[in-house]
Amino acid sequence: MEMVSIEENKNNLVVKHQELVHNARYRLSDTAIKTLSLLISMVKVTDTEFTQYAIRLSDFKELSGANSKEVFKYVDKMTNDLMSNPFWIGNKKLNWVTIAEYIEGQGVVKFEIHRHLMPYLLSLKENFLQYNVINILPLKSGYVIRFYELCKDHYSEAVRYKPSLTSVVFDMKIDKLIELFEIPESYQYSSHIKQRILDKAVRQFKEKTDIEISYKEQKIGRKVDRIIITVKSNDKGSNDFLKDRKSFIAHIRKNYVNANLLKANDKNTGKAVIVSVTPDGKLYDKKNGEDFEKDRSNKMWDTLYEMTKNGKIFIE
Repeated sequence: MEMVSIEENKNNLVVKHQELVHNARYRLSDTAIKTLSLLISMVKVTDTEFTQYAIRLSDFKELSGANSKEVFKYVDKMTNDLMSNPFWIGNKKLNWVTIAEYIEGQGVVKFEIHRHLMPYLLSLKENFLQYNVINILPLKSGYVIRFYELCKDHYSEAVRYKPSLTSVVFDMKIDKLIELFEIPESYQYSSHIKQRILDKAVRQFKEKTDIEISYKEQKIGRKVDRIIITVKSNDKGSNDFLKDRKSFIAHIRKNYVNANLLKANDKNTGKAVIVSVTPDGKLYDKKNGEDFEKDRSNKMWDTLYEMTKNGKIFIE
């Protein structure tokens, strides 16, 4: 059973197929989406099946702001939200988790992700979104979190193929947004969608995440038909360990001592190497037990950072 801890795993990557971002139709509370994202962030790139994942009650208190007396009531409400609100993708209706179980004596809630989600979360080589889970934890609204994923995916996809881009523009029909987010028919554009989702996203993304956005409305007659969204990178609001090389190196040195960072062949000798990091923060070849010299180590940090940032490798 894998243990999910906000403090220990807040820099983990959420990796999911783009189908879940652009075509899945569902509505969940912000805390349900955060819980689900924490669970997904524990799935490893090398996994071929799901294991069981557990979240501490103390972390649920942090997610919800509930006190000790209210936390069980909160967990009950959140798990009901996850298990009673399946999502539609195409003609398929799927559930998120199959079990949520409180383990007495351990102070944790155990979850199993539904096996039907395996094609959308396991062994993804292309057409995936990845982001640092810490970017969504401060967001207040399930709608805003889903809008972050849409904007982040459009930005990441464009920058992956053209790294020199400073901004990315895409358009979104309001009817499509309503369909994907399952926004109630009673919601009006100006008083609900604009104020409670779009304007809130503009503020929260800039303050709390690794992107910032602006948008313009396009009308047909008097009705807003679509929005044109501009997405930019936002270092000021980001706690993302991928925001720069320095943050990446500090994160690896703190959390991945002796882990397998990269398996490759040495282009000079042809030998297989496993790049890892020593307890004192130096890169070394774990397979052959040899330290890398300074210049080569600096180049290797550059390579690890760029490959991870562009989604070409995942840190195990």
